[in-house]
Amino acid sequence: MIEGLSIRDAAEKALLKIGRAATIPEIYAEILQSGLYEFNTQNPEHVLRTTIVRHTENIERPDSFKERISFSIVGDETYALANGGKARASKMNSTTGIKRIHRATDKEEIIRLMTSDQMGVFREIWRLLMLAAQIGYRNARRDPLKVIDSGKGIDQSTFGNSPAWPGVMFLISLADAGAAEVLAGTPESEEQRISAFQEYANGGLAILQEFFSSRPADLDGLLDFIDSQRGARGAPPDLELSI
Repeated sequence: MIEGLSIRDAAEKALLKIGRAATIPEIYAEILQSGLYEFNTQNPEHVLRTTIVRHTENIERPDSFKERISFSIVGDETYALANGGKARASKMNSTTGIKRIHRATDKEEIIRLMTSDQMGVFREIWRLLMLAAQIGYRNARRDPLKVIDSGKGIDQSTFGNSPAWPGVMFLISLADAGAAEVLAGTPESEEQRISAFQEYANGGLAILQEFFSSRPADLDGLLDFIDSQRGARGAPPDLELSI
């Protein structure tokens, strides 16, 4: 895997390697074959399709990135690089994606349980992390990530599949910092926001880990957990537990 590439960058590189317009399955296959990106989701082709569509010049969507056009649709589910790829091809080798969201390696087991078919709620890890960050903040549980696997970091464009992103991250970091400077567009502010989100998500996963240590990780257990979170808390302001 090429470190630092976003899904969009990986799709661009894949199309350059293919050398022609291609379908989503073809682009996905090239990404895997060339080791361009590791998808941490149960529906990688859906995530890839969503990312490409949001960066396609002749598709109208409310969440389109009109200022970052990379692709053009040239047929039924067939995509090519916009402008033949000339605008960005010369920059691809030095381009890095926006910072990824990481989780601690000691939370892999609870992540596996929560995203299992037995639970049947969280189809993708990023959805679980969105909830976990809100749980962590609600319980004033901000736990630093001691060890991470950088290869399992999730691109922020994946979180973009939720209309609540990046609002949840911005609100958590703003409430945590207590100052509007954290919302600035500087690398330092971005790092501060991501750290807050990751560490509150890590705290939320720890709370889930503790809760399910003595009971099955299934839908009934999750409903019991949600009920346990409805009680009054004395510390930080409440955030709605939504994904």
